[in-house]
Amino acid sequence: MITERQLVEYHVLAPQNAVVSALMEANKIDDDAIIYDSDIMEWWLITPTLARWLRRENEFVLEDLGCFWWGRQCSGQAIYMDSVISDIVKGFNLN
Repeated sequence: MITERQLVEYHVLAPQNAVVSALMEANKIDDDAIIYDSDIMEWWLITPTLARWLRRENEFVLEDLGCFWWGRQCSGQAIYMDSVISDIVKGFNLN
């Protein structure tokens, strides 16, 4: 059984707001990849596995330059408390 905290510990790698902003400003990210929801409040570097799970939950994931960034649409609470993270964990623990 996996917990929300464990999922975040293993699959959310680093905050990336400044990195993604700088890449966008320098036109280093493919123009097609820049189409994103304006409600994104934070960017996080994540594993390819978490990227796949988040996409299944209709979350925005930017894939470019060999990296996966999650465009998180909330802020101010621990990531493990996000409902999307709980939904992913519930899916695992049903089996």
